[in-house]
Amino acid sequence: MRTKTVGEADPGTEKTARKLRIVLVAFACDPTRGSEPAIGWGWAETLARHGHTVEVLTHHEFDNVLHITRRVEDLGAVGERIKVHVVPPPAAPAWTGLLPGFLRGMAQEVKCYDGWQRRALAYARSHGLDAADLVHHVSYGSLQGGSALRRLGPPLVFGPVGGGQTAPHSHRRFMGAAYWQEALRTLVWVRCLSRRPSCRSTLRKAAVVLATNRDTERLARRLSRAVTHLMLADGIQESLIREPAQDQQTRPVRPPTVLWVGRLHPRKTPELALRAVAHLRSEIPEARLVILGDGPLRLPLERLAHRLGVSESVEFRGLLPREEVFRACDDADAFLMTSLRDSSSTQTLEAWARGLPVVHLGHHGISDFSAPGGAISVPLGNPADLPQRIAWALSGVLTERQTRHCMERAALSWARKHTWTAKAEIAERLYHAILPGER
Repeated sequence: MRTKTVGEADPGTEKTARKLRIVLVAFACDPTRGSEPAIGWGWAETLARHGHTVEVLTHHEFDNVLHITRRVEDLGAVGERIKVHVVPPPAAPAWTGLLPGFLRGMAQEVKCYDGWQRRALAYARSHGLDAADLVHHVSYGSLQGGSALRRLGPPLVFGPVGGGQTAPHSHRRFMGAAYWQEALRTLVWVRCLSRRPSCRSTLRKAAVVLATNRDTERLARRLSRAVTHLMLADGIQESLIREPAQDQQTRPVRPPTVLWVGRLHPRKTPELALRAVAHLRSEIPEARLVILGDGPLRLPLERLAHRLGVSESVEFRGLLPREEVFRACDDADAFLMTSLRDSSSTQTLEAWARGLPVVHLGHHGISDFSAPGGAISVPLGNPADLPQRIAWALSGVLTERQTRHCMERAALSWARKHTWTAKAEIAERLYHAILPGER
């Protein structure tokens, strides 16, 4: 058993000339969306840019096939190396509709995804994809889902995947009544589904397992003797990395601004952001918080902001296109990440790409891949004083101009190490290390 951390391309490594035919399993895939669909497409486009032929197995979701088709056409010769295979998922079994709310949704998701994987395997065999050089499974990015394509024949690269991380019981107060749903998710998803034969078999047969945080890596090693590497699931396009500001005096005059981005969901704990800003305003009265995203907590959060006396300083902008999110990063002074359970964070990588210092909780994937010098990691510690400690970290970023300038440069440097180009170069070395006759 071996464990390595994969973080950046080695400039001294010579690229191999042989181009591969890769079956890319990307259940979620869309060039116009963020999170997992963006990751699925990011792998497809970047590997094609490196000269490989990419056979993408995906499914129809919203208008993703239309978006993929348009992007493939825009890529010209690069797009010709991307072959898209759309496999429809089956309907969920009728018995899943008899389960109570949360379990119903989880059971329907699991059964539909399992059925889609079986269909994808049959499709791949009938269309000659078993003659490919290797299979790379990138979505779903969850260890528990396994990969039916392990049975296709070529060597399997599984991941990057999460799924081993859990919300800390000690901080359940910030999730309210939703914590018990989270506890049930931990029991069913992490403790039980990870022991399914399909998951264990995938880990045993994979040539390499890429884990996006140490919690998942430890779980994978407990379940099998898989060769594991740590790799950040997310990537950034080079065009999104902003050039550092040469003159700090040219910044526009505005109130010190903290940006929070994500779904307004209990596990993201946006309540922590509101409570931290309530403390922050005792030191910086003009500080404000901008929240991008929507979800079931929108109305309760607006009420909480009013009770805390910060409603005048908090702006809820709702769900915005990615371009406007980047503009919001450029108009902010610090980025706040408060999630109590996440495999990693696309939002923080995008914030670093815009040179934005990040304050985050010190656990899970965000802690495993935190930008050295570009972030402040706040230990979970005592939940009673966690909002105050977050406020202190934010205050240091907002009030110290030189500190913010140094963090900006460190953030940009870190983002450059996690571009899709850098990830593809790392993947290529892994591919050729596992292919027969090329070790």
